[in-house]
Amino acid sequence: MKLSAIFFATAVLFSNAARALPPQMVSRRSARRMNPLYPAENSQADAVEATNTTIQYSGNWSGAVLTSPPAGEIFTTASGTFTVPKTVTASGNGAAAAWVGIDGDTFATAILQAGVYFSVTGDTVEYGAFYEWWPNFATDIPTEVFGISAGDVITINIVATSLSAGTVTLINQTKKTQFSIPQSAPTKLSLLGGQNAEWIVEDYTQNGGIVPLANWGTVNFVNASASTSTRTAVDLSGATIFDIKQFGVVYTDVTIDSGSSVSVAYA
Repeated sequence: MKLSAIFFATAVLFSNAARALPPQMVSRRSARRMNPLYPAENSQADAVEATNTTIQYSGNWSGAVLTSPPAGEIFTTASGTFTVPKTVTASGNGAAAAWVGIDGDTFATAILQAGVYFSVTGDTVEYGAFYEWWPNFATDIPTEVFGISAGDVITINIVATSLSAGTVTLINQTKKTQFSIPQSAPTKLSLLGGQNAEWIVEDYTQNGGIVPLANWGTVNFVNASASTSTRTAVDLSGATIFDIKQFGVVYTDVTIDSGSSVSVAYA
């Protein structure tokens, strides 16, 4: 993901230790990228607040995750729509990214994902879109090809046509623009498993360290759904909630509002 080199200089990244993950939880690769889920200090299920709704903690993910497809099937699509935050703030600098994807949680060797990042440096907020087949680096979409502004309504469609190929599509409903690109597994060791589908706001790593987390208010994913290899639709009613927890502090408050909606709030 391409953000300001000045903003994300190594010295800045590590100047806010309270926002950094422990060394063992930080990416070992120095280039910019999104990440699979990192467990928090206490990664076990913490509570059950509603039927089939479990809350867990992560060092970098907040949102809803379908942790397994119906028996004998795999997830082949995930989609959702959200509004780009109009107000993004931080104490100094901060960033986060909202995305939809397949795999990366219980199936941790690959993620096919696309989304929007938002970063703040002082009084300046930058928005952009990206796609990625992790463990490849995230690829920014040029703003002249697919621009993002505060308040834009974005739809993301992730389609896996096989375990080694797929397509990501981003639609800016506000600007009436669309970007779509085929994707393939970067290596034979990074094939999809189709075991997870997710709607996430992430505290991602860049230049070898976790970025300071921005306050995005609330990102509400609507029309959120996944489907399987047999075209079985799966809603969010059985999804697991993940909240970001770093050094004992919980930074998010996630609620599943309906079978097709999840709200991810900065707490």
